[in-house]
Amino acid sequence: MTKPTDTKKTNKALNRRDFLKMGAAATVGAASVAMPKIHFPVFLRQSKMELNMLTWFWTEPGRGDAWRAMIQKFHEAQSDIHINEAGYGENDYFQQILIQAKSGRIDGDLFTETPDGFLRLMNAGHTVSLEDVVSKAGVTLSKAQDMLRKDGEVNGLDIVTVRFGLVYNKAMFEKAGVTEPTDLDNWLEIATSLTDRPNQFGMYSPHLASEPFSLWFMLQQWAVLYDGIWADGKKPLLNSDAVINGIKLYKAMYDNAMPQGTDVGTANSMFGASKIAQNMVVSAAVNIWKTGAEDPEVYGNLRSAAPFWPGGKGITRIHPICVNANTEPEKQAAAKEFLSWLYQKENYQQLLEGCLDVIPAIEGGIRPEYRETLTWADGYDATTAITVPEVLGDFVLFNDELGQVVTPHIEEILAGAKSVEDAMGEAQAEAEALAERVFA
Repeated sequence: MTKPTDTKKTNKALNRRDFLKMGAAATVGAASVAMPKIHFPVFLRQSKMELNMLTWFWTEPGRGDAWRAMIQKFHEAQSDIHINEAGYGENDYFQQILIQAKSGRIDGDLFTETPDGFLRLMNAGHTVSLEDVVSKAGVTLSKAQDMLRKDGEVNGLDIVTVRFGLVYNKAMFEKAGVTEPTDLDNWLEIATSLTDRPNQFGMYSPHLASEPFSLWFMLQQWAVLYDGIWADGKKPLLNSDAVINGIKLYKAMYDNAMPQGTDVGTANSMFGASKIAQNMVVSAAVNIWKTGAEDPEVYGNLRSAAPFWPGGKGITRIHPICVNANTEPEKQAAAKEFLSWLYQKENYQQLLEGCLDVIPAIEGGIRPEYRETLTWADGYDATTAITVPEVLGDFVLFNDELGQVVTPHIEEILAGAKSVEDAMGEAQAEAEALAERVFA
């Protein structure tokens, strides 16, 4: 876990007017030797502006390295703004940010968020308009970024969109003589046939109470497999047929094909060693197996299955980066300088490719030559997008609280202490009580 770096103020700190003059005079260029560097007028330059960027990305294999490379490129392009790493691992990050927000101030100058977390923080006044950033970068945003708008102005910039789908190891499938699933029943049959405990498993999904964020994050897609949602507006649907059926399938996979009691990190290592054959997971996960797989053939064997479930939908999650509304105006201006540089087409494409992402946030954001190298992405592309607000209804603003209702009951179900119907019936009653409190 990393913590924000304290930045000491000096008597030479710039006032807002001087810094905005400095920003207007800046020349923002790509950090290649052929491109001009960013230059600020010497008479305005007092001291380096230190910015803390809060994110969980630093701990992600591949993605963390890609971000460090881009920040290094930015530092080489100019010498007046310095980006510091800050944040927490993903199972701590979101709760920590909410705690900070409730206290009135998020610690960082820039921060990244999940779609649900962003909407909550934007509504609470922790973000600022980034329309000037988009204009300065000279790009056109994708229509999907409209969900990041407040009063018509974008308040966050998408820096990774991920979609759920089934990724599998083609070599393991071929060795077992199986093909991509044709329906949900067939999927369970395939996963079971690929399981040979304790050496090999046909499927993995997070299931430990000690990893509540990962469990709830992944579980949301299982209801979508039956063309379902978890809430409609302010009405929870935890005991609906789609949710019940999704959890029953999840339990069947747990019983017949998963390495029970295995944490996410260990499961990722097992997948990278060709000991787990399938994972219903977001597209960003492939970076883990490209950068750190024990079996060097794994990445080349990754494929994503064409949708075989009713509706063919996959939750598609936009993760924006934001400028903190409660940091100093000078730091807000500096943060916008960085984002204006980052969102220039050349730099954006470099970040997207370094992160192995496949869904661009700007027009022309993905190069066809790059996309052709991603043999694992076809199934993800074929999946129909459904957004987090569509899946969670108004509970998107209280995603953590809803997850805290659901996950203890999942543990009861996996342990065999209660039936899916009974456990989710209790969860429904608790979610209705939650709705009365939070929507009052």
